[in-house]
Amino acid sequence: MRGPAVVALILLVPLLLFANVYQAFRHGRLERRIVELEREQLALIEENKRVILAISVLTSPRRIGELAEHELELERIRPDSVLRLETASQRSSR
Repeated sequence: MRGPAVVALILLVPLLLFANVYQAFRHGRLERRIVELEREQLALIEENKRVILAISVLTSPRRIGELAEHELELERIRPDSVLRLETASQRSSR
């Protein structure tokens, strides 16, 4: 009875040691991956902040006015030169 238990123990100890080493290896690899992903996340957050700032600058009314006048060569029109049209449904909703 004692012989098979000793053999099982002799086989089980190296197997458990190997499982422990393998688990430590996987843990270290996952830790490195987490650090890498956290760095990537921080870089993406910073890039997102820059893009949001650029969008806010480009969509400001002042910037749109400058773009229309200088780059698109648009001119402001007088309010009295605007002709407003109404449809029948717009008149009935009043």
